[in-house]
Amino acid sequence: MKFFMENNKKSGDHVTIKIPKKIVNNNLIQEFVQINKTTKINGFRKGKTPIKIIQEKYGNKVYYDVFNKLMQKFFYEFIEKEKIKIVGFPKYFMHENEDEKEYFKYSVNYEVYPEFEIKDIKLIKAEKIIVNITDEDIKKNIDQQKYKEDKWNKVNRAVKINDLVTINYCIYENNKRREKFDTEELKFIVSQNSFIPELNNKIINHFINDVIFLKINFCKFHPEEELHNKDITFKIKILNIEEKQENIEIQKNIKKIKKNKLTKLNYQTIKKNIIDQIKNLTQIYLQNQIIKKLTIENPINIPSILLKEEINFLYNQSIKEYKEKKDNILEKKYHTDLELKAKKRLQIKLIIEKIINNNQMSVNEKRVELLIKKISLNYKKPLEIINIYKNNARLKQTIKDIELEMQVMEFLTKNVKIIKKQWTLDEIMNYNWRHNEEIFT
Repeated sequence: MKFFMENNKKSGDHVTIKIPKKIVNNNLIQEFVQINKTTKINGFRKGKTPIKIIQEKYGNKVYYDVFNKLMQKFFYEFIEKEKIKIVGFPKYFMHENEDEKEYFKYSVNYEVYPEFEIKDIKLIKAEKIIVNITDEDIKKNIDQQKYKEDKWNKVNRAVKINDLVTINYCIYENNKRREKFDTEELKFIVSQNSFIPELNNKIINHFINDVIFLKINFCKFHPEEELHNKDITFKIKILNIEEKQENIEIQKNIKKIKKNKLTKLNYQTIKKNIIDQIKNLTQIYLQNQIIKKLTIENPINIPSILLKEEINFLYNQSIKEYKEKKDNILEKKYHTDLELKAKKRLQIKLIIEKIINNNQMSVNEKRVELLIKKISLNYKKPLEIINIYKNNARLKQTIKDIELEMQVMEFLTKNVKIIKKQWTLDEIMNYNWRHNEEIFT
């Protein structure tokens, strides 16, 4: 077989392939013979119809099927021989073959996984949070959580950060009201919510009964398709403003708890839960730093087909979540650039795959078993979850992928330069973890 490779950075990779006419003709005859054996045509016994008649009756379909199979067959032989890993589905193009006496010629456009090398991991620096927890810290945390009650008092002043605000709103597109999206008595704490920052910034310094107008351009990835790329004006009315009341009973309750000491068993359980929670948070903080720095140091040119597939996956996921949770249209997560998010996710995925291949990592079945047991403990019937895992190939593969990713993170943590940073229990409990969020597949 003859292959002629080309490369175009704008349109992807391209190969021209020549198939000997002898191979094509042999395959066509084989198909016609097979049809003759299994098909009865009026005037002829089964298997006795002249090939020429079969060719006239079924020729177009047979030609298409044979060429389609041969084009795929020889293209995949080509990529296997050249050790090319393609992305998405290749596109096939037939050539004008009048001048060719010995060959049928066709071309294939395809995209390949990007080739890249990971820079020296040992040059990466990451902070590891160290928290020294004392018994006094634990007792203080127990006291605060046990008697923490959010009480709100109505105030007659302008809105401030951390106030609890109640609003009504309706929306307009080109001065036409879209009543479908009218919302009443929406409550949220200013700057402590999951809404877009424009909303938080707009209502600060306004009073009860103030009417505010907020204009937003909806992105093309919002779950409400009819709002895509449209300038939408929100008419907002502030109904109520409340501020948090400090619970003056806390000090009295703390004195009471000191008299009624916790049992040793309860105390140890609470202490273990706090330590486990902190361990999890500090691990995520470290991993996010490493992943973020890896992606900065190792930029990858993501193939357009791969990017499109990831964007579609994220978009469908977003629509599903929006419908299931009946979320508000102002939720920040629905106003994000999914293309940028998809690029980050793919970059992380490709880097992880590269590390796995470079270090010849393989799934550790014993660790997979331990992982599924650990996951199952979060459910009321752990044995049912384990059985579901055993009988679900897709779930099984997901768990194996997670185990491999855990190996990658352990490898990275051992090889990057760790800088230890001391935090108090209060610092870690009050840290804005949402602000530190990074995409981790």
